Amino acid sequence: MAQNANPAVPATSAVAPAIETIGGKPVAEIESTIVDIGFQTFRTVKAMDDNKQALETLDVNLFDWVKGINYPEFMKVRDIYMTGAVDAGAAPTYAQKLWENQIGRLSSNMGFMRPKSESKDAERKAKAKAEQIEKLAEFGDGELIEKRDALLSKGDVKSLNAAKVFASELERRNEGELKAERANRKAIVEQINKRVKDLAKAETADADAILAAVAAMLA
Repeated sequence: MAQNANPAVPATSAVAPAIETIGGKPVAEIESTIVDIGFQTFRTVKAMDDNKQALETLDVNLFDWVKGINYPEFMKVRDIYMTGAVDAGAAPTYAQKLWENQIGRLSSNMGFMRPKSESKDAERKAKAKAEQIEKLAEFGDGELIEKRDALLSKGDVKSLNAAKVFASELERRNEGELKAERANRKAIVEQINKRVKDLAKAETADADAILAAVAAMLA
């Protein structure tokens, strides 16, 4: 009888050691916490994926309304859109940012071309602005501030839009002063940044003390 050339090798089984502790803590104590992390992570990631798909759908929906329209119609869509965002709780400035970001995605992902203002639209806007300036000329800066703040305190969309008129006039009147303030503020920030960098490079006890004091002031 022929002998088996390759006798079978007895199988061996490796049994993993039982893990009773993790990081010095009993598994039974921390198991529910780790399970919850896995559970909540899945829920969060899934919500992010769902929101991304929902946002893509909203982009398509908006694209259907803005494609091919002229500039005045485009601006009207923007105003209506911002009203919805403000009603949902967004500040007017944030509603404007949402609009610009979404239009940016339409331009990048769908080839949307933002309509340009025609010359007649520019003339109409210039005339309307001149009339607005003339109408508000009777009010002093203090009166404009009071009217603006009173409207802002109401919080409804109509009042917020009306407040923009007074805010724009205040900004126009004080444009020179605002520019000077911005320039001065920028110069101060640059000077502070330079000084902080110099102190960081010094690596001395005195420099560290100054940095610590600055950090405490800004905290």
